[in-house]
Amino acid sequence: MNLIRIAILVILIIALFGSNLNFIKEKILSSANVQSEISKLELENDSLKAQIFINENLSGKEIRENTWDYFNTKVFSNYPFNNQSLIAINAGINDGLAVNQVVVSAANILLGQIIKINQNASLVRTIFDNNFNIAVKIGDNKVNALLRGGLPPTLEMIEKNKNIKNGDIVYNADQNFPYGFKLGEIQIINSENAAEPFKKAFLKTDYSIGSLEDVFVIKNFEVLNK
Repeated sequence: MNLIRIAILVILIIALFGSNLNFIKEKILSSANVQSEISKLELENDSLKAQIFINENLSGKEIRENTWDYFNTKVFSNYPFNNQSLIAINAGINDGLAVNQVVVSAANILLGQIIKINQNASLVRTIFDNNFNIAVKIGDNKVNALLRGGLPPTLEMIEKNKNIKNGDIVYNADQNFPYGFKLGEIQIINSENAAEPFKKAFLKTDYSIGSLEDVFVIKNFEVLNK
């Protein structure tokens, strides 16, 4: 009886919508494409804000346009797996890439670093990985902190007497990455434990790692050997 009802319902849908079914399908696909474009625009906007921040607060020298040589490459899908701390990209030695090269989600937005490579692909450790730890600074006051990778990344060893607030930009101060590249913004500040000499905060990014389809590798940045 239930099968008969389902069959009747299907016939009614076809009768009512008929030629409009393809139109509905196209609308659904169009909506998904719009969401993808919105994500890309948000990243581009964040990139521009990061460049403005660098120009206004960090340089002190003449700004050179096109300082970095960005190489665009695709991100392999992790679906349906849940490993969102490492990503694989569709470029390798044959494309002029190398271990330790810096990877960004957009210009001036630090994402991670190549840790393993073969002829055609590379593995990238991102800021969401537990083994990703770098020195950073926070906001216009340039407050020192340690960024520890994770989901979400955390900002630790922030002196309690330093003034930080939600929305402050967090940018790189580690010698292994370009100075001033943005990582994200302060989201939540935790300083409830009076016995601790430091406070900590969480990092908010304007993208989710699972949404990244393209990233960029900086070919002309060299890591300073210790």
